[in-house]
Amino acid sequence: MAVQIPTAIAINLLAGAERRGVDPVALLSRAGLGNTPRDLTVPEFVKLVRTVTLTLDDELAGLHHRPQRIGWTAIMASYVSQAATLGEGYERAVQFMDLGDNSFRYSLRSSGSNVMFEMTRIPGRVVQNEVAIEMILMLVNRMMAWLAGNLGTINRAWFDYPAPPHAYKYRSMFLRAPLLFDQTNSGLALPATLMKLPLIRTEEQAIAYARRTPLDAFLPMDSTSGLSLEVSVIVDSVLSSEGRLVDMDEVGRALAMPSHTLRRRLKKEGVDYSDIRKQVRRDLAVRLLATSDVSVEEIANQTGFSEASAFIRAFRSWTGMTPRAYRSSDAVR
Repeated sequence: MAVQIPTAIAINLLAGAERRGVDPVALLSRAGLGNTPRDLTVPEFVKLVRTVTLTLDDELAGLHHRPQRIGWTAIMASYVSQAATLGEGYERAVQFMDLGDNSFRYSLRSSGSNVMFEMTRIPGRVVQNEVAIEMILMLVNRMMAWLAGNLGTINRAWFDYPAPPHAYKYRSMFLRAPLLFDQTNSGLALPATLMKLPLIRTEEQAIAYARRTPLDAFLPMDSTSGLSLEVSVIVDSVLSSEGRLVDMDEVGRALAMPSHTLRRRLKKEGVDYSDIRKQVRRDLAVRLLATSDVSVEEIANQTGFSEASAFIRAFRSWTGMTPRAYRSSDAVR
């Protein structure tokens, strides 16, 4: 099953073009997507985004107060790539995005074990709909994670609007982070210790990434969509409650399908079962380190490692530091 972008997101994206006087049906047709909004695969959605943005010469698709001309994101990627660390990169991103003086003010602040990336509406400025916020949060988080060679862990995501009809998709869009709606602004809580990670991409690579936007941002990063999402929920549930990793046969029984069918369907989504288990382990370990006082040895046990040393090696490969270094940071509660 291919990853699907809900119809509501396509409709909201096209609303920006309509605001600028461009016929949404004509844009759908130009993108080769018929004449009626529908659920889209990632490649189809990318076609639609590129058709809208190129037609309007606006990387923000008409959703913000003023156009953001084509090339702006590539310039930002070039600027951000000069940072030494992920934290410095986020600081540069905030500075650069504020230069646009468009619909939002952007900020970065420390709060306990998190660094908070926030976007607050400027009074009187146009924000067409929630896609104007969803796209910014996703694109910035994914770009920054890619620059650091990281998976973009999010500890919490919040939004200054009520939960939209497609909120069920937010679990995959925002990497299984806890979600809050009807807040005073919108933003992401990012693990503070990850801010120490070095940026590993060159300026040329960063510019090339920006020019592929939004393709890379909407490709699955952690197997949290379709059947992969169902599998990850089962693995997470058993690991969290019993401290063990389920095998594919057990997951297949829970989903009422033979393991060979499960393996074949996951392969069609471009996902390997072992990768799902690794991702679930990592997310649980980060949560436990950031929100509890249990020992590293106990966390190793709770995340299904036979010994603490194996867990420490795995955690270092995920985050670039040991579990104790993560916890001893002055940003951790």
